[in-house]
Amino acid sequence: MRHVSIFNIILTVIVLFASSACEKPSESSPATERPTSSAANKESAHALPGVQPGSHDDWCGEHQVPESLCTRCNPSLIAAFKATGDWCAEHGLPESQCLICNPNLKIERPPSSGEASP
Repeated sequence: MRHVSIFNIILTVIVLFASSACEKPSESSPATERPTSSAANKESAHALPGVQPGSHDDWCGEHQVPESLCTRCNPSLIAAFKATGDWCAEHGLPESQCLICNPNLKIERPPSSGEASP
């Protein structure tokens, strides 16, 4: 129980730090610019910079995990997952996101503010 609490605290601190200190560089060509509206972002593979961690908009569509916790898009998060013992060395991603080792694991996108929670 205590391990889970420490894990949550560490991840929260890392997510807050990463989301406030880092912005992904944007590509300047018009064909690759990210959409600016929330509606347009639903079609995008990645969250827009500055979204609330844990929100509906904080989603990596490419890897189907919260963008703020996506180690494949943000490798700087790996050390925190390893430090808390949440790391699958065999598959190179957090154990809490490893669907190969945990096939019954469900990682669900939070509902948008207009959707009701199930």
